[in-house]
Amino acid sequence: MFFCFGLLTSAYSQTKQESIRELFQLMRQDSAVLKSFDSLAPMFIHKRNQPMDAEAKAKSQETINMLRQMTKMIIDMVTEDKVKLYDKNYSKEEINKLIEFYKSPVGQKYVNTTPGITNEIMTKVLKEYLPEMQKKANSNEE
Repeated sequence: MFFCFGLLTSAYSQTKQESIRELFQLMRQDSAVLKSFDSLAPMFIHKRNQPMDAEAKAKSQETINMLRQMTKMIIDMVTEDKVKLYDKNYSKEEINKLIEFYKSPVGQKYVNTTPGITNEIMTKVLKEYLPEMQKKANSNEE
């Protein structure tokens, strides 16, 4: 009887790689990357403080859409690599503890607030720090 119970539980337990995929879903990394892309892409495409006519806006949107599709493809390709890396670097027990964390209220808060924090930091870098660095680099070239 114990033997049968052991077979049943092992049949229903997740493999380590399935657990890693569950962890990735809980972490919502894919959607966080896409949200960051959606909020940051216009800054890369649009020229600062320059109005755009309808044709330029349409072209810009077309470029953003193409880049977003490419980003999705890269995410899919990288996910399999990440599964292998997590498998190599974390034990099944550690993966389960991470799953437990990301299911907790604090883990969910982390998942929900991190994209906004990342976007704020990236926006500051792109709007404040990068232009200043470019000015310094240009003044050193002269």
